[in-house]
Amino acid sequence: MRYTPNNGGTIASDFQLHACEYSGASGVTSWHCGVGGFYPGSWIKFDNVNLSTGYNAFAVSYASTQSGSFDIRLGSPNGRLIGTVNYGSTAGWENYQWSGTPALDATAQGVHDIYIVSRAGAANLREFWFKNE
Repeated sequence: MRYTPNNGGTIASDFQLHACEYSGASGVTSWHCGVGGFYPGSWIKFDNVNLSTGYNAFAVSYASTQSGSFDIRLGSPNGRLIGTVNYGSTAGWENYQWSGTPALDATAQGVHDIYIVSRAGAANLREFWFKNE
């Protein structure tokens, strides 16, 4: 599947990825368009994501009983790091909240395979937004 934002100008339009629409994964489970079992070393992959002219922010809908973090990488689970999200506890596995990073590397442009790689903690993930703020 190819994810392409509607880009009518020079600033790339925000776009969403649903966690369950991943094209590859390691160490996770999927249900009701969410991903769980996202522990350190786990990852999900999205093929052919069009980052267009670049994005400077990234948001995630997640639930967790503990703090943690994950990386956003290009090309492989150990590929180029374009951002890190640190998240806190939402006080329950069904209590979804938003977190993200306002410091996504906007120089990452064009079509790439995107990897979301858990670094610490544990979380359920529902959706992601690539944004320009």
